[in-house]
Amino acid sequence: MMELNLLISKAIEVAAKAHEGQYRKLNRIPYIVHPFEVALILQKNNASEEVIAAGILHDTLEDTKLKEKDIEKMFGHDILKLVLGASEELEGRKNTPWYDRKLHTIEHLKNAIMEVKMVACADKLSNIRSMIKGYDDMGDKLWNKFNAPYEMQKWYYNGLTESLKELEKFEMYKQFREAVKYLF
Repeated sequence: MMELNLLISKAIEVAAKAHEGQYRKLNRIPYIVHPFEVALILQKNNASEEVIAAGILHDTLEDTKLKEKDIEKMFGHDILKLVLGASEELEGRKNTPWYDRKLHTIEHLKNAIMEVKMVACADKLSNIRSMIKGYDDMGDKLWNKFNAPYEMQKWYYNGLTESLKELEKFEMYKQFREAVKYLF
């Protein structure tokens, strides 16, 4: 068996500590399962070790106490850029309406570099898989768990599909596109 890359091992350790005590919105699964799934999706799509590490760290700036300077110090500027690129706009995030945040994400991803699109696609694929499982378990009550109703979620995920279409040759994009069609 291949030895786990030191960069990826470090990202796992940092993300696991940062997300400690956090749980997924739908099912009370420890939150860290999500970044690990993102990493596995990226690995299956032949992403570089740096992109996989960024995938593991992708929610740390939005959802934990880690700061940009922490990521840069531990992982360097290039990985920080990937994490930032795959994150929502951080400045004023808490006071920005859901629609505005999601519109910004859709527009940002249209012109993002390929590596950022890969992290975002893996993240969104993991999220929509969780949503599909949630829908299978609870039906339309699923939409009550989110900050926006079904129609807005549909708009957002269709917008993401369009923004990420440059990834058409990747299996994760095909799976994402099909999952969006299935759920919405």
